[in-house]
Amino acid sequence: MRNILVAFDGSENSKRALQYVIDFVRETSLSPQVHVLNVQHEPIIYGEYVTASLIEDLNAGLMAQAQEVLDEAAASLKAAGITHETHAVLGNVAEQINDAVKRLGCDTVVMGTRGLGSFTGLVLGSVANRVIHEVSVPVLLVK
Repeated sequence: MRNILVAFDGSENSKRALQYVIDFVRETSLSPQVHVLNVQHEPIIYGEYVTASLIEDLNAGLMAQAQEVLDEAAASLKAAGITHETHAVLGNVAEQINDAVKRLGCDTVVMGTRGLGSFTGLVLGSVANRVIHEVSVPVLLVK
């Protein structure tokens, strides 16, 4: 684990996944590059009177929300002295994680088993399940 992608949505499970990475770095002599990724779902808009300006405003709001979530993760990593970069994107979560792994050259994905989704009865979150099947690198799931 030299180039780690942490999928971070601000949920308790994603916070535990981030803490796992922090603890891992402290306990080993490795000093990996850590990329923290927050993916916001693009809005689905129904209606006839949707303007480009409205869509831009919605996307800007989503990116501002993503930055707030990423700032929390960055503060934890900075306090631990871990080199990191944050990334905010819009789109399908699993697809964006897969794209980031390829684009950033990550060798491991670390993420929580469950995020902020509404399907609380599932044993393994649907996003985590899709990521496992889509990415070509090891995925470490933290409960």
